[in-house]
Amino acid sequence: MRKMAAHAAAITPERLHSRMDSADTPVELQQLSDAYNAMLDRLAQGYQRLTQFSADLAHEIRTPVGSLMGHCQVALRQRRSEDDYQALIASNLEELERISRIVESILFLARADETQAVVERQQLSLHDESQRIADYFEGLAEERRMTFQITGGGNVLADALLLRRALSNLVANAIRYADEGTEILMRVTQTHGGSRIEVENQGPVLSDETLGKLFDRFYRGDASRHQNSDSYGLGLAIVVAIMQLHAGQVRVEQPKPGIIRFSLSFPAA
Repeated sequence: MRKMAAHAAAITPERLHSRMDSADTPVELQQLSDAYNAMLDRLAQGYQRLTQFSADLAHEIRTPVGSLMGHCQVALRQRRSEDDYQALIASNLEELERISRIVESILFLARADETQAVVERQQLSLHDESQRIADYFEGLAEERRMTFQITGGGNVLADALLLRRALSNLVANAIRYADEGTEILMRVTQTHGGSRIEVENQGPVLSDETLGKLFDRFYRGDASRHQNSDSYGLGLAIVVAIMQLHAGQVRVEQPKPGIIRFSLSFPAA
C-alpha cells in the first residue's frame, strides 16, 4: 500500500505513462492494482486527446489569425476610402467564417473521441440518402462536368444527420480530386454483417503511403488544391469518427490504378 501511495504521489502530466508493477502485488491487492493501472490508462488517453485537440486547433487557426492581423495592420497605416474599409471587412469576415468552420470540425472530432456525441438511430434507405446527397452536389459536379451513378439498395440503422455528413464529405472529396468529366459511382450493397455503401471515382494514382494517410487529421495530399479546400484536411477524419460512433468501419482502396473507392460498412441492426 505504501508502494502504491508513493507511485500515486509521483504521477504528473509528464509521467502518466508510469504504471504499477503487479508482479509482486499480494493477491488481496491485485484487483486494486489492476484498477489503478486501468485508471492511469484512461487518464493518459484523455490527456493525449486534450493535447492533440490543442495542437490541432493552434495549428489550423494560426494562418487565418495571422492574415486577419496583417490586413488590419495594413489598413491602419493610413486613412482609407469607405470602399476599401468595406472590402477589408468582407475579407476579414471570410477568414472569421473559416476559423468558425475549423473550430466546429475540431470540436466535433473531440466530442466523438470522447463518445459524447448523441447518435439517434433510425431506419434509413441508403439509396435514398445517396440520391439526396447527389442532388445536393449536382451543381458543383456540373462545374467539373461530372455525373453521378447510384446503384443497389438497402436499409441501415443510423443517425440521419451523421450519415449525410459522412456521405457529403466523401462526395465532396470525390468532386474535388477526381478527374474532370468522369463519373462518381455510389454503390449500395447488403451483406450478412450489415450494409455497405461505396463512393468510387477516377483520379490520379495514389501510392500506398498516401492511401494510408488519407484519414489522418489535417492531411491534404494535393498541395496545389489546399486553397480551394473547405475541409481543411478534416473531412475524412470526421468520416472515421462518424463510423466509430456507429460501430462501423470506413476503408479506402485502389482496386486498379486511377480508381479510388471509399466504403462505409454499417453493422446489422
